[in-house]
Formats: sequence, C-alpha cells, structure tokens
Amino acid sequence: MALTNFPNGVSSFGMPLIGMTTGSIFFVHHTGSNGNSGTDRDNPFSTIDYAIGQCTNNKGDIIFVMPGHTEAITGASEINLDVAGVSLIGLGSGLDMPQVDYTHASGEVSISAANVTIQNMNFHANITDVLIGIEVAAAGDNFTIRGCRFDVEAANTDEFVSSIDIVAGANFGLIEDCFFDMAVGGAVAAIHLNGACTDLTILRNNIKGDYSTACITGSTTLSTNIDIGYNVMLNGIGSDIGEEPCIELVTASDGTIYNNYCGCNLATKAAAIVSTKSLLFENYYNEDVSGAGTGGIIGTASAND
Repeated sequence: MALTNFPNGVSSFGMPLIGMTTGSIFFVHHTGSNGNSGTDRDNPFSTIDYAIGQCTNNKGDIIFVMPGHTEAITGASEINLDVAGVSLIGLGSGLDMPQVDYTHASGEVSISAANVTIQNMNFHANITDVLIGIEVAAAGDNFTIRGCRFDVEAANTDEFVSSIDIVAGANFGLIEDCFFDMAVGGAVAAIHLNGACTDLTILRNNIKGDYSTACITGSTTLSTNIDIGYNVMLNGIGSDIGEEPCIELVTASDGTIYNNYCGCNLATKAAAIVSTKSLLFENYYNEDVSGAGTGGIIGTASAND
C-alpha cells in the first residue's frame, strides 16, 4: 500500500479534489430536485439516472452522490449508466455511504456503456430474490467497480441472486476492494461471469454468504485471462460453512488465481477452486471455524498440490 501525506484525500471547502477532468461535475442528493442545475452541492439533482442523462459521452463527466443519499429502485432497471466515460462516485462512509435500495426483484443498476466507473456506493437488497445488483452489459468494456458494498435488509430472507452479473463480451473489467454479504439468503454468486469475457480482474474483495454455486462463478462459455487475487471468500456464514466452492469457472477458462483465502467445506482442498486451465499460486483453504485450521495451500509456485 502506497504511503501518502493525505490518507483521507485532499479537499477544498469540504469537497474532494479530483484532479484534472475535461468533463462536467454533477451532484445528487434525495433532498434536491431534478429541476436544479445539479452543478454544485447546494443545488443537487435528486436522482442518479437523471444525472446520468445530463452527461456527455467520453467527456470525463463525474457524478458525485452526496453523503446520506438514499434512492429506491421500485421497478425494473431504473438506473442505467449508458453514457461512456462517466464516473459515479459516492461520498461519505459508514452509514453516510450513499445507498441504492432495491424493492423490486427485476430492479438493477446497469452499465451499458464503456469506460464507466462506480465507486463507494452501497447496493442494498430489501426483498427476497433480487435477481441482479449491477449488470455489466456487453457494451460495458473497461468498467470499474471499486470500494462498493453489497448487503441485505433481512439477513435470512433478502439477497441479490447475483450481486454483479457480467454479460458475455464485457471485457477488460476491474472489480476491487468491494464487500459482499448475502448472509444465509438464497444467493447464487457474488460475481457471475454470465458468458465469455476476457481480461477481467478481481482484486481484494471480501465475499461472504451462503452461495449455492460459488462466491465467484462462470457459466455458459469459458472466459480467458481472468485475474483473481487477494480476495477473502467464505462460502457460508459463521459456523455454517457451505459445501460449495469459493471459485468455480467454466471448464477451460484460464488466467491466474493467487493469494486468495477460501473458506468452504469440501472433500478435498483442491475442490475449493474449480478452474482447470488457470495457474494457481498460494491460495489458502480452511474448513474449520475452531481456529485450529484445516486445509492448506491450493497451488504453489513450484507445484500444484
């Protein structure tokens, strides 16, 4: 981790300094109005999707979602990042992190344009069987999802079936520093490669929940050059460790899988990561919550044991 004299960033008059941008800057808060200018914190828009509609393709526009903003998704696909090069950045931490609250099973946030970034947002499932939290469409190449939180209202009943769903053809994506907690709801996967994609990087995420397939999974068609590293994954909750893997990719998918911590309860430690063509380096497996440690290393620099 790089050292800095400004560990909390740099701000001026209470707003973060973001460096150079050729684009416009907009603000969103639920106390605002879509009739406002949206260009300063005292006159914010009230909804994210409206702010996206004011952006221009590939200009570098930034939408700041203000601390404490809450926005409900009550219908299908109400927020669509369909403008290329837009950054959606939440301000605030903890309970002040901006929240998108899902109260419709088909509600989702979509990334359907290239070079989109979503950062520091809380995506919150408030009913059972919300199908998708964020869907990355085929046109969503070079997306970034960073520092976001995916959680639930009722730990035993609510969930995202897939927190992040990546459609075939959405390539060169990055998912990093996110937190996923689906508790014991009926989730299938935190990150779902829903078809063939290439050059996807998944780094430093914390994933836990009772996932029926895997914490990270692929389906339908193999993916290539997938980079999965430094993630902490518990397929299960507390002492209830599940009997499904932490990573399960489509046969012949390839890439590198390294320095991940996997908690699940399978017949062999090798079954915790299913990816027949990937290189595995120093992944750690444990099926014992007593603290004694049961399992070992899956893949080393010298041999794949």
